[in-house]
Amino acid sequence: MLRENLCAEGYAVDVRTCAEEALMMPIDTFNLIISEIKLPGEIDGLELLERVKEDRMTAHVPVIFCTVCDAENDIIAGLNSGADDYITRPFSLREMLARVRSVLRRHRNMAPAVTARTIEFRSLVLNVDTYGLIIDGETVSLTPTEGAILVLLMRSRGRLFSREEIFAAGWPGEELNNPRLVDVNISRLRKKLGVYARHLINRSGRGYGFMDEVSA
Repeated sequence: MLRENLCAEGYAVDVRTCAEEALMMPIDTFNLIISEIKLPGEIDGLELLERVKEDRMTAHVPVIFCTVCDAENDIIAGLNSGADDYITRPFSLREMLARVRSVLRRHRNMAPAVTARTIEFRSLVLNVDTYGLIIDGETVSLTPTEGAILVLLMRSRGRLFSREEIFAAGWPGEELNNPRLVDVNISRLRKKLGVYARHLINRSGRGYGFMDEVSA
């Protein structure tokens, strides 16, 4: 049903029954992966996501989980693992198609600009157009949502932003239905920032911010 409706919307769709088959395909040429978490075979959806994101050739490909795993811990685990969206079954087809369009739109915005613009903080360099991040000379992979949030916070270092303001930057044009999405993406950013994670702070009741100086 999902394949038929995606095709009706103009998308080209390939279907594979397990992660092992999917990993044999040229994933780097795809615009989106939609996966169940509970998959037949030895590789589940979470490990499939991990392999896609750890490979520099495929790290840019967004992943949506469409799954029967609907417990809050499952949702948080899926988002923390790097999924771009998480949809539980049964689902509204209209909502599913809207989520697909939203994720694809965010990733299209990562197209390189003619002139690179960067924000630099010590040994951290962030490209505001492509969300390319380099720390101590090493490339760090960000999702479009993580990149948009980090650009917002680093452009106004020292300022605190509410969840609503951060959501508007990371999910433009969408409604804030789940504030935990902001918290999960901030947590993922902290893990990726390494030594700079301590500069990404939270003040209870006031919001999140990136501070130049923080107490030891």
